[in-house]
Amino acid sequence: MVTGPYGDPLRWDKVPASLTAAVVADLTSYGWPAAHATEHTIVVPLEQRAVGLADAVARGEHLYVVWGGARPEWSWQTAHPHALTSGPVAPLLAPPDQPAHISAQILRVLRTGRTLP
Repeated sequence: MVTGPYGDPLRWDKVPASLTAAVVADLTSYGWPAAHATEHTIVVPLEQRAVGLADAVARGEHLYVVWGGARPEWSWQTAHPHALTSGPVAPLLAPPDQPAHISAQILRVLRTGRTLP
């Protein structure tokens, strides 16, 4: 069993609030103050400067970073905030319990539209 300051990620019923708060605080410090979190999701309302997601910006979508799946991991997708369905989901490629890495990958997606360099 792997445990750290946030407990064992494989046993999370919901993402620890202190973890998502740290990610949101980091995103805010990089100029994304509308970012917020729910118990399983980090939400970043998209703005024109999210050049990597220009098509999603044009459609009025948000970036959703979600914890979950059959083998829990962080993944991301864009969707309209009032949509019942969304587009394809891609892995975020970030450790489950390291806020700095999670926010760095979110910033990479906003800038490039992908998680790999």
